[in-house]
Amino acid sequence: MHYIITQERNDVPAGFRNLTDEEIAKDFLKLDIDKSYFISKNEWMANFIPLLFSDMAALEKEAPDAIMGKIQELSDEFDKYDLDNNKFIDYIEYKNFLADNIYISEE
Repeated sequence: MHYIITQERNDVPAGFRNLTDEEIAKDFLKLDIDKSYFISKNEWMANFIPLLFSDMAALEKEAPDAIMGKIQELSDEFDKYDLDNNKFIDYIEYKNFLADNIYISEE
């Protein structure tokens, strides 16, 4: 399975599709660690920081402290999705972003 994140529909290759409502809901609930139906920045970071370590070689090539920039990017990404700036991402905020910007391929 492959993902593309883009705001330009022209950049989406053939064979990719939008996520279904069911896929978005399942993903949201996975990120919502405390099952409050909101994703806090702590939950967001706890879910995504471990993924940064999956390609340590690329991080090391980039810079010895590249992870700090990646952590800041994750924090900024959360702030971008939190449209009402209440420090939580609700399901509607999450769904709107994913429905418009994430494409998936089964290949």
